Amino acid sequence: MRLQVLLHPQLRTTLPECAQRNLRRSVWVRFKSQIPRPSQKHLSPLPRSKETLPATRSPVTRTLTPPKTTTRTGPPERILVYYGGTGRAVFLGTLRITTVLLFGAACLIVAPACSVANDYPWYSTPAVIVAGALPMLFVSYTAAPYVNFIHLALPAFARKSREAAVQYAKDLPPTAVLYLTSMRFNTIPRQTTARLGDLVPLKDTLRPVTFQNLKPSPQRWWQGRAPTQFYTGSHSKPGRQTSAFFPDLWNGIYQQIQKAKSQPHQSHRYP
Repeated sequence: MRLQVLLHPQLRTTLPECAQRNLRRSVWVRFKSQIPRPSQKHLSPLPRSKETLPATRSPVTRTLTPPKTTTRTGPPERILVYYGGTGRAVFLGTLRITTVLLFGAACLIVAPACSVANDYPWYSTPAVIVAGALPMLFVSYTAAPYVNFIHLALPAFARKSREAAVQYAKDLPPTAVLYLTSMRFNTIPRQTTARLGDLVPLKDTLRPVTFQNLKPSPQRWWQGRAPTQFYTGSHSKPGRQTSAFFPDLWNGIYQQIQKAKSQPHQSHRYP
């Protein structure tokens, strides 16, 4: 009976006004909200008029032009004019490493054994250390002038074509810059920058030398002294042919260095 009073509208009028108000706020409104709404999937959508339809834009076809790729036909800024050869570089590198290992073995193995043994005199330990250091110092001194690579810096007008680079290298000015790559005592490459006008021919009785740099560039104190004496052959060794390799030019550059007048080396002060 209580459920019928709540559901039937005429029976709800018998209730007090405060009870009807509370019933409409809590129970009846919540009851109406739980009634499922009818599905509208079976209903077909209304056709839109031409006024309500959005204006369709015609697709714009854009022709994308590929970027222009400029291919450089001339040589690079630095060209390789001298190559010392792989065999000599490997031989000198192996010889340097061998003498360094020999010196290490003399200092760490032989010298301590001589100091502990009572059969050897007191000077045997320093003698072993000196004997182990002599081959390393000799190889480091005599092999220092050997040059593995020489690069020539080309100005802008000489980089237009290979023929322009050849014409420039045949008659180099004294301000032409050469990059000489040699090897340190620990087989690390070392590059030295020199101008052609500062290179003069030189002969040495203790080690092979063909020319000398009269004006070495100043270096940092931790970089050591810049090398001044170099040894190269009159002709470059053959190598892999690339657009930056000009082995035929080194003979002319070498003859130009040998024709330069030798001057006594003077100390130059740099700011």
